[in-house]
Amino acid sequence: MIVAGRASVFAAVMIAVLLLAAAVQPAFLVIAGVGNVLVLVLALTQGWRLSGNKVAVSREKWDYLSLNREQQLIYRLENRGAGEALVGIRQPLPPSIRAEDNTLLVAVGPGEVVEVALDVRPITRGPAQIPPAQVDIKSPSVDWASWRYTMEEPADVTIFPDTKSLAEYDTLRHHRALGRFGVHRMRQIGAGWEFEHLREYTPDDDYRNINWKSTARRRTPITNVFQAEKSQNVLLCVECGRMMGAPMGEGIALDKAIDASIMLAHVANRNADKVGLAVFKDTVDLYLKPKKGVIATQRIVEGLVGLAPEGVFPSYSALVDTLRAKNKTRSMVFLFTDISDPKLADDLCRVLPLVSRRHVVVVVSLFDPTLAQVAGGGADNMRGVYRVLAARKLLSEREGRLMDLRRRGVQVLEAPAEALTLAVINRYMEIKNRQLL
Repeated sequence: MIVAGRASVFAAVMIAVLLLAAAVQPAFLVIAGVGNVLVLVLALTQGWRLSGNKVAVSREKWDYLSLNREQQLIYRLENRGAGEALVGIRQPLPPSIRAEDNTLLVAVGPGEVVEVALDVRPITRGPAQIPPAQVDIKSPSVDWASWRYTMEEPADVTIFPDTKSLAEYDTLRHHRALGRFGVHRMRQIGAGWEFEHLREYTPDDDYRNINWKSTARRRTPITNVFQAEKSQNVLLCVECGRMMGAPMGEGIALDKAIDASIMLAHVANRNADKVGLAVFKDTVDLYLKPKKGVIATQRIVEGLVGLAPEGVFPSYSALVDTLRAKNKTRSMVFLFTDISDPKLADDLCRVLPLVSRRHVVVVVSLFDPTLAQVAGGGADNMRGVYRVLAARKLLSEREGRLMDLRRRGVQVLEAPAEALTLAVINRYMEIKNRQLL
């Protein structure tokens, strides 16, 4: 459709002034009428001419986005006409995607192909539908009118958890610099490790691993390098009940659990272990048998990306029954849940020993450092005293629940939101290095 441009709006304002002046001097009424007709003719003529402008606007690379990262939506503009065109794009966005400015304006010369980018930041994980953009074709000279149309189809995109850290891990692993990533180097304990390769001895190596035959041949100290046993089972159990909707940093507790799960699946895959997934709330909604390879990791990501917390209490009994029926091979079981609720924690203590006898079970729970700060702080008035006492009571009850789980043979891992992923990876490496499986 034809939309009035800035020049037309300015002319309309001037005509309105002339109409007001016509109350004093009637001659201005004739001038206003002529001007009105002239502006209308100019606007319609330019709008009609722009409607035939051969400028094609399309989307590029709109398959998926990463959560909480600045990214770009790319548009491809191709001017197949003989004259220059000024193209404006206004992109409506769904609530799950934010942008400081959702408009673009770019000049496209004749025969020119231009790519422009709209900076966006996804804030909610899962599928999203981006509405069709509004496109305005304008004249680069006098803007009497523009030709406006709406792109035909909305764009379906999937907002994945942030996976950039996976590439960072691979790079540092390749350069044997995982310490920079935050992964602790564990000392090998006992036997059962597989020989991997030889390399030159360094001062921090165990002298018991020196390969004396290779040392004699090369006339320099050579050490054996071992790797942990491969093809072990790792099962990620992610709860998506009501407690996992609690705010944690930039997101909710479930977001942090999903980020840590995806990273752990990637690390386990790089260590040639089999990785599986169980998603549960009051029932087990998804169970993926532990498997090797990149495809298995992709299946886990796809199973996690659309999860959202629901207003129900989790059933740990349903999870345990599924594990006992479908996962009979001894495995590392990482259970991402929230143990703030005393009743849920009691249920967990009651049923987890049924699987901790066969598997190495790690209960992973987010810890809010604000609670510890309040409990360790002071108070200026009685309200503050009650607040501190309540925080100390909550911490004491939580610690009691954790001790109960440990007494029943279950490992417990607590970490704040920003440190959860590294804490989970280090616990996985510790279990492998201590050969607890």
